[in-house]
Amino acid sequence: MRTLIACVLSLYIIAGQALGQESRGSIVGRVLDSSGAVIPGATVTATNQNTNVAVNAQTNDQGNYQILFLIPGVYKVTAALPGFKTFVKENIELRVNDRIGLDMRLEVGDVTENVVVSAEAPLLQTATADVGLVVDNRRISELPLAHGNASSLIMLTPGVNMSYPAGMKWQDPMRVAQTTMMSVQGAPFGSTEFTMDGVPNTQSSNADRGQGISNQPPADAIQEFKVETSFDASVGHTSGTLINTVIKSGTNDLHGTAYYFLRDPALNANGFFSNAAGQPKGDFTYKRWGGSLGGPVYLPKLYNGKDR
Repeated sequence: MRTLIACVLSLYIIAGQALGQESRGSIVGRVLDSSGAVIPGATVTATNQNTNVAVNAQTNDQGNYQILFLIPGVYKVTAALPGFKTFVKENIELRVNDRIGLDMRLEVGDVTENVVVSAEAPLLQTATADVGLVVDNRRISELPLAHGNASSLIMLTPGVNMSYPAGMKWQDPMRVAQTTMMSVQGAPFGSTEFTMDGVPNTQSSNADRGQGISNQPPADAIQEFKVETSFDASVGHTSGTLINTVIKSGTNDLHGTAYYFLRDPALNANGFFSNAAGQPKGDFTYKRWGGSLGGPVYLPKLYNGKDR
């Protein structure tokens, strides 16, 4: 009996570890010479162009490399080996849980010479079979948001059905009820899994609504999020879809936002049907303000967050 209980507890612990989903990305590929032969021992470096944080990897005897656990952002990738020109590719956009394949060819020459590759088509996601839509920061910052809630942009994904979409416009970032009333690709309502930076962010609501998002951060704090409608077995905690949100990280420079939204009867016209019925304007006032600030952490004589 004790053995059975121990086995059950072990399975529970192992299953619990699968609840956190990876939000970081990776870049993988091969390094070849101009004839197509593999190059072992080449140094491949991925550098975040906003923070200057660099991650290195070495190609193996098959010329393969992989750089894992990269924070979503824009990267510069270089490949170098004595006797060859340095290969440089800039502006590689790595998004939530991306696994980008990038093969590079080195030309014979001095290592101080660079071969810069630019003006190419965007890299295709060929390393995994995941299907989904990334709602990037440009959409979050430029598209109108219902009540400032970025969750309303989930409806940009094909196959998403909200049972009460009108209710989203009065859902501020701290209210989460309407996110439970969502069905994706015909899955039951309330079967969506939410994560934030790969950490589970799903709460159980009442029995007729299922589960919804636990904490919806303000739109200014979100870098991007991905709605995955088809995924591999690493998710396995939901029959519906996975929505993985990535929070903004600081860069080497200070960035900030400030906003104020006002809706007041003095600024609004009366509705057409209210005018036709001889009814006055409704007395409705709505205010929303906020802001954000990001940059390197600096503690004199203790810590300098630049290039980290």
